[in-house]
Amino acid sequence: MQPDCDCVVVGAGLVGSFAALALAAQGLRVSVIEQRAPIDANAVNDPRGLVLSAVSRRLFERYHLWAPLEAASNPITTVRISERGSFGSAELCAAEIGLDALGWACPADHLLRTLTFAMLDHAGISVHWQTRFVSAQAEADQILITSESHATKTNTSAKLLVAADGLDSAVRAHCGIAVDQFDYGQRALVANLSVSRPQSATAFEHFTRRGPLALIPLGGARYVSVQCLDTACANAAQHDEPDVYAAMLTRRFGTRLGTFTDLGPRYSYALTRQRAQTLYAPRTVVIGNAANAVHPNAAQGLNLGLRDVAALIDCCTGQTDPGKAAVLSAYSAARRADHVRVSTFTDVLAQAFRSPLAAVTGLRRMALTAAGYVAPLRRRVMLEASGLATLAHDAPRR
Repeated sequence: MQPDCDCVVVGAGLVGSFAALALAAQGLRVSVIEQRAPIDANAVNDPRGLVLSAVSRRLFERYHLWAPLEAASNPITTVRISERGSFGSAELCAAEIGLDALGWACPADHLLRTLTFAMLDHAGISVHWQTRFVSAQAEADQILITSESHATKTNTSAKLLVAADGLDSAVRAHCGIAVDQFDYGQRALVANLSVSRPQSATAFEHFTRRGPLALIPLGGARYVSVQCLDTACANAAQHDEPDVYAAMLTRRFGTRLGTFTDLGPRYSYALTRQRAQTLYAPRTVVIGNAANAVHPNAAQGLNLGLRDVAALIDCCTGQTDPGKAAVLSAYSAARRADHVRVSTFTDVLAQAFRSPLAAVTGLRRMALTAAGYVAPLRRRVMLEASGLATLAHDAPRR
């Protein structure tokens, strides 16, 4: 019997919305389940500035999504990395690896609106808001998904179920997929602000014993600040008066960008490293934060999730049944190296820069100095950050 649709995507966040659009572009009929209400076209409630890598830009271009994103995105041509109390530093420049930019800073709410409205405009996608995933039952040639909206349950049959429902994925839990998890005991505090001496194409990553502090240019004098602090300190700082909070940022970062003013609302989230022990179950695949959550110190989380989607599409292309075991096994194999590499890299940064051990301190300062002076090492770091180093590793194995 013909299923109700080809794919059901649970989660209409950034990765889930992009997955729905990419699957629909393959000619597949897609149904999306999302617990939250539809977003308002003019709502601005997410202060994050997400850095899109060179590979992510290419993916958005492939699906004709870059044009509406480019107008609101600020190119980052240079990243300056430093450590408090150390003379060692590194400057990464896009031109050194032949790129126009290492990444593009895009407001998270603009990115979500763009993907959402593109999804709503696509004839091959149906979106079910304020609907939660309840259960799924895989059969030989389809999977039956039960969802609930306003106390009414609905059954939908599909060939493939895509879990894009985030860190606490209900789909992943229902499938019995365990996770390896580590709690950093910190929270990230995100806020937009203005600076008096902007360097509009330069991002800063400043490491301190308390945790990293990033300043990402949004264009003009506006930056997004992301500082990682122990949970108790972060909870207290979230409620500081704006001038007190700005003074804290100045103490941690210094005055390279002048003074901090016009502080916007603060957004906070816990820092966790988490990896699903497997990326698929019968007729079910796990992507984005449901599959892999990493420390934000290298701005790789969203880019990693978008590459999940790209690999899934590569594995589905030319297949009449996107949910068959061979397709999902190929996806899992294609993503393994990238997940391990990015998770390990971000974790080493998070752990090493907080370590008080003299040996670790010496090694990390040597590494930072080496990145500043050794061109091959510096270029390798930039290729990893841009996502270009992953392309060969992520070719699907059929």
